[in-house]
Amino acid sequence: MLEIACGTGRVSIPIARLGFSVTGLDIVPGMIERARSKSVGLPTRWIVGDARAFDLGEQFRLIFLTGNAFQAFLTNADQEALLQRVYAHLHDEGLFAFETRNPIFPRSQTPDGLFVPLETNEEEQDWSPFIDTSGREVRVSRTYVYDHVAQIHHWTTYKRWYEGGKEHTKITRTALRYTFPQELAALLYYNGFSIERQYGNWDLEPLTADSPSIISVCCKRD
Repeated sequence: MLEIACGTGRVSIPIARLGFSVTGLDIVPGMIERARSKSVGLPTRWIVGDARAFDLGEQFRLIFLTGNAFQAFLTNADQEALLQRVYAHLHDEGLFAFETRNPIFPRSQTPDGLFVPLETNEEEQDWSPFIDTSGREVRVSRTYVYDHVAQIHHWTTYKRWYEGGKEHTKITRTALRYTFPQELAALLYYNGFSIERQYGNWDLEPLTADSPSIISVCCKRD
């Protein structure tokens, strides 16, 4: 099986411990090195590569993405390039499974703090602080801007802590593409896939307007 955007192997390594051979692909070399160091002696293979352009010269019975990695493919061209590579590497009787957050608008019923509605709020909102590995309390706040045309949610996260009598701030920026259910169905269809099953969460409940996720299990279309 093949995991795309595998990161440090958080999902692939437990699968390998069950005796399955797993190939992990990620564009970040440091992630792959960490995965390799965590999986010595397991039936794993780790590859640095771009999910939009890789060619492993083989096919897999199962290809999957987790952690909403599909949302990192920000443009239509990015999404289609990914799906074309998946199609080329998927066995004719194989399955392709992935998740993406369900687009949720203001006033939807959502778990607090988990799935921010698609809106803009440029005033910093406080999130739960945490204690880092050095024992410092780190305060967290975020702003977010939703681009309705590009369907991209831009997050800016601020982490602040005191050290040496001074306040320090680390700023990170994240962009997430949101794809609507019918848009996703068309995208998959025109790239050669049929949706076999679709769920709204990891309890395998049906997809609804209030579901936090769109989890799709696909096969090659006849």
